[in-house]
Amino acid sequence: MIRKLIFTDIKNLARIKWIWLYFLFLVLGSFVFNYVSGDETKVLISLLSISLLVIPLISSFFGITYLYDSKNFIEFLLSQPISRKKLLFSKYLSLSLFLSSVYLLGVIIPFLPNFYSFGEKLTFILLIISGVFLNFVFTAIAFLVGVSIDEKAKGVSLILGIWLYLTFLHDGLILAIIYVFKDYPLEKVVLFLSVLNPVDLARILVVLNLDISALMGITGTVFKSILGSYKGVLMSLLSLIFWVFIPFSLSLFIFNRRDL
Repeated sequence: MIRKLIFTDIKNLARIKWIWLYFLFLVLGSFVFNYVSGDETKVLISLLSISLLVIPLISSFFGITYLYDSKNFIEFLLSQPISRKKLLFSKYLSLSLFLSSVYLLGVIIPFLPNFYSFGEKLTFILLIISGVFLNFVFTAIAFLVGVSIDEKAKGVSLILGIWLYLTFLHDGLILAIIYVFKDYPLEKVVLFLSVLNPVDLARILVVLNLDISALMGITGTVFKSILGSYKGVLMSLLSLIFWVFIPFSLSLFIFNRRDL
């Protein structure tokens, strides 16, 4: 049943034209970065910057609008002999897999001709992993907001606010805390605050392998100084897994107890 639902959802998602514009944007962006710049590190940094900004926005906005627009169909399916958990899980998995596939193809295709001669293969793989995790994380957050709030306008406003905070404002909060409490040891506090932001975790996952201190920022520097590069990468991955599991588990919990 889940496979059938996922297959049907992916077929419907593939008919949405603007998602293919997003695919073309990724392909053209990756192509330009790859062939205009001769520095592999600069190429990966540029792709990372685009990924950290665009993927959370697309995944969260598309996720919540897709859930709201599917509300009538979801209500119809709930009248059939299918469990709520299977229904929501199939919706989430189909959307996350589809967006991740679009991202993977959009980023990988321009690099295929020169991939074997590409020197930063590990960093490129970590970049892809971070992008896939961001798709799953922000789709999960979008589903959590979508099942919690009935009004589409409020839900979309909240998810955009979450995207704005996690993408731009969270690091500013960390800097403010460091400035105010600069006389105190704050390494563990900064480490904890970094774990609370999946965008930061995705960035740290990549820049730790690049070993460029100027790009690490305060959070990346703290990760490396306390955990080291390999442990920092491992902790980032584990934290991103929790960022997928916790919001979606909460959305399942709420969805199971709501009357639609």
